[in-house]
Amino acid sequence: MSDAYRQARRDEIVAAALRVLRRRALNDLTMADIIEEAGLSAGSVYSHFARKDELIELVAAEVIGKRLSLLAMPDDEPARSPREVVRRWLVGLEQAGIPFATVVQFWGEAAFDPTMREIVQRRMSDIERAFAAAAERWLIAEGREPATAPTTALAMLTFCQGYIVRSAVLGAQDVDASLAAIDLSRG
Repeated sequence: MSDAYRQARRDEIVAAALRVLRRRALNDLTMADIIEEAGLSAGSVYSHFARKDELIELVAAEVIGKRLSLLAMPDDEPARSPREVVRRWLVGLEQAGIPFATVVQFWGEAAFDPTMREIVQRRMSDIERAFAAAAERWLIAEGREPATAPTTALAMLTFCQGYIVRSAVLGAQDVDASLAAIDLSRG
């Protein structure tokens, strides 16, 4: 079995787990559900993931860190404001079908499970660093103090977390209306 085939099969199993998580709570998820959703044999799934926890860790890392590439900006593009960066990221997550309710479940699990906490903390740090880099680039382009980029990044991340929770609990939100209610451009 080639590495590419093995990775494609693992990705297929992760996608199946994510589809199940769109319909079911994390605590109710079973390997049998994932096996059925993937349409694979139990042996095939277990040859890639020995335990449900191992699979859930990968799903969590994938979901929480998904679309970090949306925050990367080519050098030849103009700097985007914090508002534009946040909007691009949240809309990108929504378009990619990232289930916000699942993200919130992972955050909740992180409060009690040290492994999940480490995954969530690592991914949140990655996102915050990407926000800080985008904010610093924008602040410099605006002739403003780049030292405020970490504070701006924290505000951006906090807004995104609130938006994700509201979407998970209250249903789809209007990102533009939500962004209009705050000012992320103070820097």
